[in-house]
Amino acid sequence: MDGIRGPSLSDTSFYLKRKALYGSPNCEDKHPSEAQRTSGELMKFSSEEEIAILKEAKLLASCNYERNTKWGEEIGFSYESLLESTFTGYLLHCRGWTSVYFCPTRPCFLGCTTIDMKDALVQLVKWSSDLLQIGLSRFSPLSYGVSRMSILQSMCYGYFIYQPLYAIAFLIYGIIPQLCFLNGIPLYPKVLSPWFVVFSTVYLSAIGQQLHEVLSDGGTTLTWWNEQRIWVIKSVSGSCFGCLDVFMKWSGIKKTTFRLTNKAVDKDKLEKYEKGEFDFQGATMFMIPLSALAILNMACFIGGLGGIILRRNYEEMFGQIFLSLFIMALSYPMIQGLLKRSKKEKQ
Repeated sequence: MDGIRGPSLSDTSFYLKRKALYGSPNCEDKHPSEAQRTSGELMKFSSEEEIAILKEAKLLASCNYERNTKWGEEIGFSYESLLESTFTGYLLHCRGWTSVYFCPTRPCFLGCTTIDMKDALVQLVKWSSDLLQIGLSRFSPLSYGVSRMSILQSMCYGYFIYQPLYAIAFLIYGIIPQLCFLNGIPLYPKVLSPWFVVFSTVYLSAIGQQLHEVLSDGGTTLTWWNEQRIWVIKSVSGSCFGCLDVFMKWSGIKKTTFRLTNKAVDKDKLEKYEKGEFDFQGATMFMIPLSALAILNMACFIGGLGGIILRRNYEEMFGQIFLSLFIMALSYPMIQGLLKRSKKEKQ
């Protein structure tokens, strides 16, 4: 997105021009001259009027002065989504503003983040749900965005906003190939087929691109491998529950609520985080789909391997053998977490 109209704004790692919150860059700044109508009326008082100061403070804290104004709609951070920073950045790009990516050697922003799997996935569910709600609303980048920015920019926002739908693809890839492998049904081309070269080239180029990005940013191969694992964990658990959360809100089963993310630093969790260990403690709900897919993959691999040895159709089933082995390698932290948890329960 950097180079089109700039990267998206998210979290707290950005600066905004004050003028950007009042309109588009091509029109005059009219809102400050009409402050009472657009932002609400506040009282005027001298420093000696303590009663007036107290009354004004209560009004300010209640935010009632924003009622019947343009605040939260045309000016300021948008109230249309709980993911206010990302959504406001999206609207600013639609109005014509340009953002710039800047990453100096000395960090501009310092803060806390989640260091265990439970809190990270709870935060991801919130993000996934809010992003997908934007994509399914009238502000969809496929309709609202494409009419206000370039097609490339709207496609980038579409990829970002609809990313939670990756959960569907991961569930399909985690179930159907394994069941076909168990029953000896080939899904991919033979090793000697020209189409196998096409499949391999696409897959290896995608893996190679991500590896290059991690290494060029100062990371290691272990960082890249852990990112692969986290991507699977996020898609199967956090994004999946985020899609379910959107469905429950739309059907009226659940109401929209603001959820805070726990970022308190625990000493034991921090030690595991610094060692690169996955901590699934307290993440029982998120472990259900991960554990189910890991166990299904192992069972189908063991059962299907016997059939392949008898039939000797290694060329036809090579792609699915590789896929099952790759999933087992990615699932190792989940299996390790399950074993550690069972040991603690026995003790």
